[in-house]
Amino acid sequence: MDDQICRKLDRDGYVLIEDVLLSDELKRVQETFYRVENETRAKWSDSLSGEVGFKPYGLGHDAHVVFPIIDYDDLFVDLLEYPLTTRIAQRVQGPDIMMVDNALHVKPAGTPAHTGWHRDTGTWKYDSSSWDENVMNSWEEIRGCDAPHFKIKVFFIIDDIGHKTAPFSVVPGSHKFPEAPEKGTCLDAMEDHVRITGPAGSAIIWNGCIWHTAMDNTDIRARRMLLYNYTHVGSGQREQYILRGEFRERMKRERSAFCRQILDI
Repeated sequence: MDDQICRKLDRDGYVLIEDVLLSDELKRVQETFYRVENETRAKWSDSLSGEVGFKPYGLGHDAHVVFPIIDYDDLFVDLLEYPLTTRIAQRVQGPDIMMVDNALHVKPAGTPAHTGWHRDTGTWKYDSSSWDENVMNSWEEIRGCDAPHFKIKVFFIIDDIGHKTAPFSVVPGSHKFPEAPEKGTCLDAMEDHVRITGPAGSAIIWNGCIWHTAMDNTDIRARRMLLYNYTHVGSGQREQYILRGEFRERMKRERSAFCRQILDI
């Protein structure tokens, strides 16, 4: 199945995998998500009336965003290094994956899209000439595509997402288009776009260069997802996501070498 997933991800720029989180595991993730969402609701509301210099993932009236999310509960760190999703990321990206950012995202019911069609990066492919021999040998052993991808993102679906629930939407294969999407294109007017719907516990794995957006939420319920963004060691992190203090020291003590690599500590 890994090979099929990697081929689809390389060809289409995205893949939806259902039943990644199951039963008790999904329940724990949902309960933790809801708790943090409720605990941060007042802080989010306060941010709407104040000046916020950094607004990741559409933070505002139409998007309740908590960032970074990993220091709210260790369960979110577990998902950052989740075996299935990080294995796929490594097979299309390379063994040197590193976290760029992470967030909890709630798209409230009855709100318009918080973003338009865009791509997150200008290149889908990574220049692997900087890899040393060990990294290159590791890549040859695990590679699931011809060329390593530059940026891979993982969205964990917390509650079922239907056609009306602001589904994450993409233009398949557009990560390899030379041009960016035309700004101002109406959401539904984008040619060949696909709305990605799926049950709770699914994961969307996608290349950051693909043309994408989130649709209007015309549902009576919110859309809830956890977002993890990976690139390559040495690419750097935004200031807001650099681990510091006791949390950083505890991660260094308690987490695996692989997790420490992802966290860049």
